Amino acid sequence: MSSRRRTAVAVPAVAVALACALGTATTASAAGIGGAVSGTVTDADTGLPLGGTALTWWGTTSPPPATANDAGDYLLTGLAAGTVGTLAVAGPAGYERTSIPNLALPADGAATRDVALHRDWAAGAPTTAAPDATGAPGCEPTKATDNDTTTGWSTSQPATLTVQLPAPVDVGAVVLTPGAACGHPDGAALKDYKIETSPDGVTWSAAATGALSPAGDQAVAVTAAATRFVRLSALAAQDAAAASIDLRELQVYGGGPNVAPSGTVAPLTPKSYIKSIVRLRAAFTDPDSTIVRYLWDFDGDGRFDQATAGPQVAHVWSAAGTYAVTVGARDFRGALGTTTLALRIIDPSVPVEPIIQRKPLIAFDPVDGIDLPVRIACSSICTFTAKLVLPRSTAKAIHAKRRTILTMKERTEGPGLGSWTIELPSKTIKLLRRAHRASVKVRLTATAVDQQRRRSNVARWVRFR
Repeated sequence: MSSRRRTAVAVPAVAVALACALGTATTASAAGIGGAVSGTVTDADTGLPLGGTALTWWGTTSPPPATANDAGDYLLTGLAAGTVGTLAVAGPAGYERTSIPNLALPADGAATRDVALHRDWAAGAPTTAAPDATGAPGCEPTKATDNDTTTGWSTSQPATLTVQLPAPVDVGAVVLTPGAACGHPDGAALKDYKIETSPDGVTWSAAATGALSPAGDQAVAVTAAATRFVRLSALAAQDAAAASIDLRELQVYGGGPNVAPSGTVAPLTPKSYIKSIVRLRAAFTDPDSTIVRYLWDFDGDGRFDQATAGPQVAHVWSAAGTYAVTVGARDFRGALGTTTLALRIIDPSVPVEPIIQRKPLIAFDPVDGIDLPVRIACSSICTFTAKLVLPRSTAKAIHAKRRTILTMKERTEGPGLGSWTIELPSKTIKLLRRAHRASVKVRLTATAVDQQRRRSNVARWVRFR
């Protein structure tokens, strides 16, 4: 397997970037053997760490290679400080390989270099060619997707090369490496091409057409969601008189269908007071990308008031009341997931007027997508419980393990109003999507009990969309 010639991409906002050396490397006798290079390796399309990546240093000294841990972090030690070397990076199976030349170690020996690698979804994927374009022995269609630019596919006539990706991919680029293969003259390298994409191998959409320069990796921008098949039409070689059309490598970059982050937000203290610092913490997860930013709307007007890099924020409210606080989590791929908290801000100088009623009251606002706002009014501290249950037929149709998909229990801080949001669980949403259902009808039961054991019950059908 040959190393890729592509330059690695440094992740933004790194602590220290290694400078590229333009002069002559320091001699080994003038350098100390105490240098080190550290950093993080991530997926260039999702931002997630790439554990298992192998990193090797080629320079005045040749220390043992390092392997990135599960967090993507690596450390190469035993290098010659003040010298110049090459960092060779080999990602896990299916990822590109790259080498970063002319990296200078400072005199103190400590340097940081973060690296982002693309996954090649075409690597090792089933590959076919037509018509009658299987290539001579050693020049088969699979040689274009073996992640090795020393080999290549060759066809004696204009032909198509079809790659079946291992999963649906939101394609962002197709990288083509033209070059003569199988001992052919340089003019056999691919020039004119067309790229098409398909979700099923039956219906095809045009993605790009163009002409390549004679050699070198060349990225073609392609935007195609949920793609399972990529088809390259090799139309002509660099030399129109060439007896074959050759391609060294075809790579497909992108990611699986983007799932937005989901999560919750809560205050860090039991009570929140006016004109005092109130701290909130969000807890979001994202199965296919890393979260890069949190956005906060403190007054419920639908506009974000602050952005933070981490999941915690501090804010001061000047007036008492119940505020719809919304936090949004933006992931590496641009998807935004939000959640809303009904936050009660208290003015300790104003006495709470008792609510005159014999038992708690429960009220529901209209369903908003996957959210059902609920409010209760109690003359003393109240405990509120709710449960969502799927109909037996629905649970069977979407393959849910349990009919009860949500139980919740909340408690008011004192006499007065309480408000919360009943949200359809993310696991249930995923099952509905797999079953191609745009809505679901569930049985809701809710109970509010005050300190005098006065109870109110509600049972109703609710449809989430």
